[in-house]
Amino acid sequence: EEAEKNDHRRIGTDLDLFSLDPVAPGSPFFHPKGAFLYNALIDYVRKLYVKYGYDEVITPLIFKSDLWKTSGHYETFKNDMFMFKAEDAEYGVKPMNCPGHCVLYGVRRRSYRELPLRYAEFSRLHRFERSGVLSGITRVRSFAQDDAHIFCTREQIDTEFSAFLEMTQEVYRTLGLGKPEIAVATCPPNYLGTPEMKAEAETKLMEGLKKAGLPFTINAGQGAHYAPKVEFNFRDTLDRVWTLSTIQVDYVLPARFRLAYTASDSRPNTPVMLHRAILGSLERFLGIYIEHTGGNFPLWLAPTQVRVLTITDAQAEYAAKIAAALREKGFRVGVDPSGDKVGAKIRE
Repeated sequence: EEAEKNDHRRIGTDLDLFSLDPVAPGSPFFHPKGAFLYNALIDYVRKLYVKYGYDEVITPLIFKSDLWKTSGHYETFKNDMFMFKAEDAEYGVKPMNCPGHCVLYGVRRRSYRELPLRYAEFSRLHRFERSGVLSGITRVRSFAQDDAHIFCTREQIDTEFSAFLEMTQEVYRTLGLGKPEIAVATCPPNYLGTPEMKAEAETKLMEGLKKAGLPFTINAGQGAHYAPKVEFNFRDTLDRVWTLSTIQVDYVLPARFRLAYTASDSRPNTPVMLHRAILGSLERFLGIYIEHTGGNFPLWLAPTQVRVLTITDAQAEYAAKIAAALREKGFRVGVDPSGDKVGAKIRE
């Protein structure tokens, strides 16, 4: 009963936040109030980007399959992508931003003085999730992430990892999320790097968590084909585990894309790539957050912050005046001029 009461699909319908339609399976339609919530979270993260030194970029949504072959996704992830042919070439709709950010990094030669480079992006992503696993807005085909990739030297990994943890904990405090369950997902059998890369990347993540005093479990073999990752997991009302924040230490993609920077000794070096997200999929985050709050959002996130209720039709003009005065002060205001009794309006 508690799970049904807090189901994000029911609350999302009651609060007029989003809807789902079979004409677009796994692709939510966000209504005005839901779109406000969505964009308010993005605006909040964008303010943090200024504080933590990220630069926002925009990369294409569609790439030739050559890109996915270079990154290794063609062999390991192709069945989960939307692929199509045009003008005798094969293309894929991007399911993640990292290969595009590698292309962006590689447009010119870099110096060690430029590192770390922190690229962030909110563009749409698409993954061919099978219809049987689609679930409200927590498991979808169309989504966006507060996604970022940090290109740095090996010596800078620890500092960047610490900054990620600081940023993550700031977000959790602000949103009242509590403590996550942390796991290190180690490299899978189809890992594309060398045993040395694997060992060093996994060690960096575990040492970073130990240094921060954060307990964790091991999720063996559940990392990406290019990197192990730290997962910050939360539970929904059905006690299902969902991953929100992640960070990965990646030595593979920079090597496969032949990325380089000129070191202080004037020799070319390969950068390390850190993949990180705080909220993760915005759709998934919203679904979990709706259940976490029961739809009772913090005032700064509430789509409607103030509701003005009339007692009779005689107050309609005055109610509109009150609402206009509040809007001038920056509040998000609604008016209920219906003929219902005041008690019913308050309950609604």
